[in-house]
Amino acid sequence: MKEVHGVRESRVLWMAIILCTVYQSYRYPLQVNSSGTSPTYSDTPFALQAGKYLLAAPLLVAAAIQCFGKIAPLKQWFIAFAVLLLSSFALLKGTEVHDGVFLELSYWLTLALVLAWSVDTVQVSSIDRYFKFLLIYALASTIIEVALFITIGRLPALAFEGSLSVRFGGFLDDPNGFAAILLLLLGWSYWRFKGLARLSILGSIVVALLLTQSWTALGFLALLVFVWISIALSKRPLPAVIAVCACTVFTFVLANRQRLSPGEFLENVLLMKQGSISDHSFPWEHWASQWTGWALLGDSTYNPYESWWAGALVNFGVIWYMVFLGVIGVLIFSLRDAFSKARGEARPIYLGLLILGCYFVFGSFNLPFPRIFPVNFIFYLFGFLAAFGKIQYTEFASSQPVALPLQYSQSESSEK
Repeated sequence: MKEVHGVRESRVLWMAIILCTVYQSYRYPLQVNSSGTSPTYSDTPFALQAGKYLLAAPLLVAAAIQCFGKIAPLKQWFIAFAVLLLSSFALLKGTEVHDGVFLELSYWLTLALVLAWSVDTVQVSSIDRYFKFLLIYALASTIIEVALFITIGRLPALAFEGSLSVRFGGFLDDPNGFAAILLLLLGWSYWRFKGLARLSILGSIVVALLLTQSWTALGFLALLVFVWISIALSKRPLPAVIAVCACTVFTFVLANRQRLSPGEFLENVLLMKQGSISDHSFPWEHWASQWTGWALLGDSTYNPYESWWAGALVNFGVIWYMVFLGVIGVLIFSLRDAFSKARGEARPIYLGLLILGCYFVFGSFNLPFPRIFPVNFIFYLFGFLAAFGKIQYTEFASSQPVALPLQYSQSESSEK
């Protein structure tokens, strides 16, 4: 009976995960996003914007009911108290200033906490299947977008006709959010597969990541590659050299397609991104001169700066900011600790989640990731599951990656 009850519990969690993952897939076929940043698109109707909240609401209620009567360790209660403090303050402030951004921040953080609390355990094999689905869905949607662009000139969101600024955002039709999903899959795939399967999958993910033209993600990727090369050169120099050559060749191909020299190509890209770079700047002098008005509880209105770590300070105040920073720190260190202890098929999953968490922090210096759905929800949920110790796996399973995207065989487990 306990096993059946656990299946029912996890069913609500997985319904929420799938809903949040695929919900915004309507953007590309309907050509709705933001007319301000996507000239060939129209603004998303209010009904579609509100739809994800309405569809997730019954799941939130069902998960909240499952939470009653559960015994939790003190650490879990501390995290829950901090999250409820963050969510309550954001909700109250949103009600006061009549801005839906505060509701958005509160809703997904609360939903992730309640879902993680509602289950006793989540099987690693289930997360592994979800990542496989995410991989197939991400690559297939990118192939479709690129094929339609080449054949009929169909532009994705954040794309300008007749320029290099054509950014492919996969099923999210959001290059910045999609890049975070790809980095998650990059970490998971690196340890999950081996041989030709790993090479082809990682190559496909990197190409999809380059097509997003997200400078924040590409900068983080460069940092990952630098760390990887430093390690790989001491052990396996050939794969590292191949990766560097592949990236170099891809850049030259893009430059030659535009009939530009590499220097001219880089200059054009920088000019193209100049407006975006200006949008990501933060007026420190302006806010420093009036710190008494926002330091305690934040400014009276929401200021939509691209840099989350800078903007959140003036929007929510120092107290809220420090609590939020503490919660994010607990999630990151929980993922790091879980990865260091993980074995078998849990190790690639924790690596992917750890990379996503690190990018969530790194990218938020330039992008408002706590507001970017569903990246925020996915990071919060799996971070809470790791912090609560609810991801279950067989510790003595094989730690070696597999060659094909299949489940670990029972024969291998029994041999171990």
